[in-house]
Amino acid sequence: MKDNNQKKLSKKFWIITFIFSLIVICFFIVGVVVFVNKKPEVINKTSYGGTIKLNYTSNSNVFSIENLKLISDDEGMKMLDAGMYYDFSVVSNLNKSKNVTYEISIEKVLGKSNVDDKDIKIYLEKEDSGSYKSVLKPTNYQIIKKTSNVGTKKGMVLYKNTINKSSTDNYRLRIWLSDKSSLTEGKYAVEVNINAKAK
Repeated sequence: MKDNNQKKLSKKFWIITFIFSLIVICFFIVGVVVFVNKKPEVINKTSYGGTIKLNYTSNSNVFSIENLKLISDDEGMKMLDAGMYYDFSVVSNLNKSKNVTYEISIEKVLGKSNVDDKDIKIYLEKEDSGSYKSVLKPTNYQIIKKTSNVGTKKGMVLYKNTINKSSTDNYRLRIWLSDKSSLTEGKYAVEVNINAKAK
């Protein structure tokens, strides 16, 4: 009798375990499908009557380079080949705010990067009177250690700007493999983000 009860309990246990495992697997598959099919969106930040929008010309806010090559800083700052630079704009609408401070940051995408941060150079330009001018000299990727005053919590802050009227600022980001690296090629990807604080 005890053997029959134990067999019944054992059978119920394995049936419950199997059903639970199926549910977990289904949730995982649905999560993967939703993540893969997620459409990129314009990033909006609203604060105290001011709105900041990050617009990008590509279909994503991720800048990915699959074929990094050794390049000097002088060459890197001038790269204009397709896929070697990333254009985006920051659209500011102050509404009731006196001024807005926004911060452009990037976060390394681990699954799409196989190069050490010390071997990477990051360079940012801002459009001024029809031409682009440097606002961040060629710099290695540096993770911030604490949340910034504007609210950036992770990644690397590239540039901070305060405006007192609604405007559109155009930017160009470039990333390359430092010619001082022991590597000869690689891939690297960053997600471009924005945070803002209005007064």
